[in-house]
Amino acid sequence: MFNDNDIRTELEDYHIRKGHSDEMQSVEGEIDIEDTIKDCVEQAMKGSGNFWMDSDISDYEVKATFGRGTDTAGPDDISAKLEDNADRNGMHMCLKFLWNKAWATGYFPIDWKKENRSVIPKPGKDNYNESKAYRTVSVTSCLGKRFEFISSQRLISVLKMQGFDKDQYAYLKNRSVTQAILIVVESIKKGLLDGDKATAVFFDFTDAFGTVNRRHLLRKISRDFGISGRLFLHIASFLRDRLARIKMDVDVGDWLQSNYGTSAGTSLGPLLFVIHIHDVPKSIMPKSADDLVAISVEEDISAVEESLQNTTNKLIQWAQKEGMTINAEKNKSYGFSRCD
Repeated sequence: MFNDNDIRTELEDYHIRKGHSDEMQSVEGEIDIEDTIKDCVEQAMKGSGNFWMDSDISDYEVKATFGRGTDTAGPDDISAKLEDNADRNGMHMCLKFLWNKAWATGYFPIDWKKENRSVIPKPGKDNYNESKAYRTVSVTSCLGKRFEFISSQRLISVLKMQGFDKDQYAYLKNRSVTQAILIVVESIKKGLLDGDKATAVFFDFTDAFGTVNRRHLLRKISRDFGISGRLFLHIASFLRDRLARIKMDVDVGDWLQSNYGTSAGTSLGPLLFVIHIHDVPKSIMPKSADDLVAISVEEDISAVEESLQNTTNKLIQWAQKEGMTINAEKNKSYGFSRCD
């Protein structure tokens, strides 16, 4: 029989420690990435960003944070209700001063990076005796999460100006999973009406949000989207030196270093995740966060199979490069044909 400590240790190993390694990435390549990030930090400290990246946090942005999010307190035990019910003018001025101080120095306070990882069973699992049958959601400081809300809105504005990943339908303004579903349906329907064969493959990653290599992510943020200045420093600090602990009902584990992932449950985390996967093979579309689809519509079924196999091979190569794992057990393939 396992006791609570044994169960918690198993969950910690899977969701926080991860036993993750960069064996598939060369040491030389990782050193190059570290050097690139150092250069990005040096450039960012010179104030090389645009208005959205470098300007001070405004009264409008602070005001927009009140009443936002759940009232669940993070590790600091400060609830959103405590902020919202305080003298509004006084709290507004305090938050504006505090956040601008952190923003100006590119510093995300360590207490706001601590995560209580709530354990949630995944629905429909046959065996709940394995750690992979559970997901964790990060509960962090309300002060930090509302600070993230401001920076995430600025990041969205920067990405929008650049026409970010038109095939991604999650976590972005004026886009939704419904649109992604309609694209899949209409693509298949059109092919069938034209007399073609159609197949869709749905891909799944193992612990997608939790396995993101943060160094690779930072390089993409700078290299692919030109993000610099205070916004880059803010994101880099947000991702660095994070601490997490497993929380099961009243049982709470010890603080552990969390070195991978974008922290599901935070405000910035989901947006950083879709940035990370923006460069999966172009033949994979649409995307809704980590739900990826490849569709092939051809006259001949062998052409469909060849197309989808090529796409799968490319995705496997991408995942190996990024240190992520495709969950073969959950990948699904569906063929469609007309019933005349």
